[in-house]
Amino acid sequence: MALPNSPLKQRLSPSKISNLRRRIMASLPTTNKGWLELGNQYLLRHPMRTAPLVPERGEGLYMWDVEGRRFIDFQSGQLCVTLGHSHPDYVKALCDQAHKIIQVGTTFIAPSEVLLAKKMAEIAPDPLQKSFFACTGSESNEMALRLVRKYTDRFEVIALMRGYHGQSYGSASITGRGGMLREGYGPMPTGASFIPTPYEYRCQFCRDEACCNLGCADAAENVIDSSTSGRPAAFFFEPLMSAAGQIVPSKEWIQRIVEICRERDILTVADEALTCFGRTGKWFAFEHFDFVPDIVTCSKGLGGAVPLCAVMTSTEIADAAVAKGFMPFSSHAGDPLLCETGLANLEIVDRENLVENARVVGNYFMDRLKVMEETYEIVGEARGLGLCLGLELVTDKQSREPNFDGAAIVTEYCYENGLWLPIVPRMLNKDPLSLRFMELSGSQVLRFMPPITITEAQIDESLEIIEAGVRIAEERTARVAPAVV
Repeated sequence: MALPNSPLKQRLSPSKISNLRRRIMASLPTTNKGWLELGNQYLLRHPMRTAPLVPERGEGLYMWDVEGRRFIDFQSGQLCVTLGHSHPDYVKALCDQAHKIIQVGTTFIAPSEVLLAKKMAEIAPDPLQKSFFACTGSESNEMALRLVRKYTDRFEVIALMRGYHGQSYGSASITGRGGMLREGYGPMPTGASFIPTPYEYRCQFCRDEACCNLGCADAAENVIDSSTSGRPAAFFFEPLMSAAGQIVPSKEWIQRIVEICRERDILTVADEALTCFGRTGKWFAFEHFDFVPDIVTCSKGLGGAVPLCAVMTSTEIADAAVAKGFMPFSSHAGDPLLCETGLANLEIVDRENLVENARVVGNYFMDRLKVMEETYEIVGEARGLGLCLGLELVTDKQSREPNFDGAAIVTEYCYENGLWLPIVPRMLNKDPLSLRFMELSGSQVLRFMPPITITEAQIDESLEIIEAGVRIAEERTARVAPAVV
């Protein structure tokens, strides 16, 4: 330790530290462009990290960039800040726990971990009773994949075309997309087979019919019986396929697929990374379909902003898997800081009745979007649940050709006018493979996922901007369909 009058203390005097801090701050960028240029020097950036703004702070529905511009955040961060940015009770819980203890390690059980698992068991329907925790959605699906294989002693799994379950090798192996998500990475882990997406608006089985005819469910049954042993370990699916373009299966399809799985002793795994804990107007999206999966994976809406994920299952499955040697662990599994903050998040959602708010305001929002569907030639379909909604843009209603240029125009207009939606890139290369990958990724769909604290007045404020962008896109990209002879 330095002596009271040592040169070291003089060098670190408060005034010198303050002057040094000012010099450092003066040398840092003050514009979005400046920070992006500095980031290019030190960060590995890729096409998913091309946002033109650099956020500096947030409050509720709004965030401000480093230049002081305010934006309505219609993406809820990365769909994580379901309470809105920096909810005061959430921030207090985080800070209070940080002053106590932050991280303890896999061998310990923390009180906040137990209380969070208890709260989740109280929220979830029976028999979902036991949970284990980690950090990301990819991890939760990776752990669920290991769980179903250990529990069943089978390795095959079924997943959906267009589905998205993560970036780790196991979770990527059950992600039903190709292109840049697979190119150049070598073979994926074996065992996954893919069934058709229940995408009514573009379904090859029932597009021209008044409602779903379950043709895709029949095709799924054929895939299971012809491409697997007939008894895969599990079926992984998203009850609402947000990353694919806010695709909502019909209740009849879900119930038929569950029936097929139960006939063959196939576990059902609901990936609720984007939809858990209130976003769809129910605590879980699967509750809209009147069934309970065997396993649920949760992330984004669980932590509320911090990196926290969970796998939930029944006591029977959990105990049997552990007896067979299943041991999920990672350095940050059950960290007190993460679990205490996640617990505060769920308590705020419960106390402020935000699940009901998502339902009521979501219905109001959907009614407004349905009017736009009827009004504009380029709006093919409005769809979604609660506050997880979308508009699919087309060149015209008859052809239903995906309108990527229209989506780019709308998202750029929203950015220029203070509303943040992920900007759809302008397509320079329109070869068939690139167009197909864009369509499989739902790039023609405007996805709306604001914090579940949003009000109807804030929906009105936001829709003024969105609808103005749609009008411009209609003028520039709508194509009148040829008359049917």
